[in-house]
Amino acid sequence: PGPLYESLSNVPINWEKVSLTLTDERWVSPEDPASNEYLIRDTLMRRRAAVATFVPFKTNHAKASGGAATAEKRIAPIMPFDICLLGMGPDGHIASLIPGAEGFDAAVDIAGTRKLAGIHAPGAAGAPERMTLTVPGILSSRRIVLLFMGQDKLNVFNEAKEGLGGSPIRDLLTQKKVPVHAFWAP
Repeated sequence: PGPLYESLSNVPINWEKVSLTLTDERWVSPEDPASNEYLIRDTLMRRRAAVATFVPFKTNHAKASGGAATAEKRIAPIMPFDICLLGMGPDGHIASLIPGAEGFDAAVDIAGTRKLAGIHAPGAAGAPERMTLTVPGILSSRRIVLLFMGQDKLNVFNEAKEGLGGSPIRDLLTQKKVPVHAFWAP
């Protein structure tokens, strides 16, 4: 999403009134290029958007699960979100809601009360230890925007839209609480 963030960074809105956070974070230093915070600061929080407020997920805890409660307290004042911008993985995962990951079942529980969760996904690219918005956290938004690219992801999206498969994207697309606006590029 870097090019999108770079374009958004120069949109003439009142950025002083904008608060930004993440949908998920790899449990690495914010100075590490693999960090989503790094990406946001490097691409979005420049030019006009440099004055926006950023609320990070990363804490000093060794594991994401240990920092979830602290990070959840940080984001509570900016909830509900006006917009939650999500990407989608080729397996239909959103944020770091990765099927098979340790902590996945609790994080996708729509009846859960936690807005953030630590996830341990040994096969995940970048870093296996992650912090993610839970399904209730994502649904604490006024609207959701989903961006994805490629024919394979379009196939996953279309299947999920029909209620097929068992991926988090299916659950997002079939819920009725928050409108989802999907944008695809080849």
